[in-house]
Amino acid sequence: MRAHVVLHPDLAEWAATPGGRLFCTLARERIANGGKLDRPMRMRMASRERADLVDLFGTGAVTGQGLHLGRADAALRSSRHALSLRQLLIGADGPIRTKRGQARYRSIVKRQKVLGERAEAMAAMAGVRELKSERSLLAALPDDNRRLAPAGTRTGTTHWATYYAAIRAAAEWYRGLSRGWKYGERELATQALGGSKQWTDASKAAFSKLIGQPFSDAVHTADTGLRMTGPAEWHRQGLVADLSLAEPFIELPGRAVARDGRLDLQAAGVLLIENQETFEAVSSRTTVPTEWLCIWTGGFASDALALFLRSRVPPSLPIAAWGDLDPPGVGIILNLAEKSDHTIRPIGMDVTLYHNGSKLDEEPTELERWRAAAQTMYESVPGHFQALLAAIVAHGGLRCEQEGLHEQVLPQLHRWLNELTQRD
Repeated sequence: MRAHVVLHPDLAEWAATPGGRLFCTLARERIANGGKLDRPMRMRMASRERADLVDLFGTGAVTGQGLHLGRADAALRSSRHALSLRQLLIGADGPIRTKRGQARYRSIVKRQKVLGERAEAMAAMAGVRELKSERSLLAALPDDNRRLAPAGTRTGTTHWATYYAAIRAAAEWYRGLSRGWKYGERELATQALGGSKQWTDASKAAFSKLIGQPFSDAVHTADTGLRMTGPAEWHRQGLVADLSLAEPFIELPGRAVARDGRLDLQAAGVLLIENQETFEAVSSRTTVPTEWLCIWTGGFASDALALFLRSRVPPSLPIAAWGDLDPPGVGIILNLAEKSDHTIRPIGMDVTLYHNGSKLDEEPTELERWRAAAQTMYESVPGHFQALLAAIVAHGGLRCEQEGLHEQVLPQLHRWLNELTQRD
């Protein structure tokens, strides 16, 4: 059978008709699922689609419920085109892969990708004396498609992507060290990982273990500004900032304020706010900053903010967070809680607010993605997030942004925070 089939222009034109497209789609699906082309195939057809099928296969092959494939094949073979149905499908849309063939193809592609990445990692380590043992471990891996780091690696990870990033970064870092050059965090990622934002927490940790140095010592790291307002003062050889006077906020270098000098924190608690407009609304339109230290997260769980919470906020002081009512909003809070070793409680993110809030207008594919994410998160989150995630699942992935809830939340926020403290 010919692997490549060029259709006669008449057949190519037929394959593009409504009936031709319907037949080709359903027949290819049938073969991919292990079906044969010699039995009846049920088809729901409009009158135009039925007419197209009759034009090519005749009335003997087209039935009330669909198309008899064996008769259609015989009709096509005996026609002036002298082709089989399978050849027609290949000519119209290219080679056909069965489920078995698709699995084999995916396995081949996966193996090629893994072997290619292994070869790139080996090449990156070439000539780097400090990584000689790692290169030997990698070279000893069996010739398979498993995406696993070699046993015994100093990276301390079994996850291939994390290991792969750490190896490439370490190789470039050692080369810079040999030239007397100390890389910046994003500079190293650009040179070794293909982009300034390619670091993950896991790859940073694996890289640090591999070279035997803390990440912040190994590379130059840019500080992250923290926008804050509330009852606190930062002293560093004298008063640097009185946050209670902020209008609407003061931005301080996050790592510096977390590590250096003295923070005099007189707050009843800390309120983390995801989005900037909401942060400024809380700062200027509520009384919350008179008692609570309010911090803008910038929409992600930055290392600087996590360090600040871990080093400056005592465990006895409550931390609350107000974010978007969606999986990313929940994820930011969970990530910060894990990185800061603090319990962080949601505020303004309950089911009632979700039901009353304006929902984002998103495409069905996006809604399904958020619904699936909420369903996955539901299984592992603390109980105070489960009702919200269950509601998102029940509503098909619809999301609420916190900006749309200002009127409902801002007048009550100070009271709710005080009640949250009393419940705890």
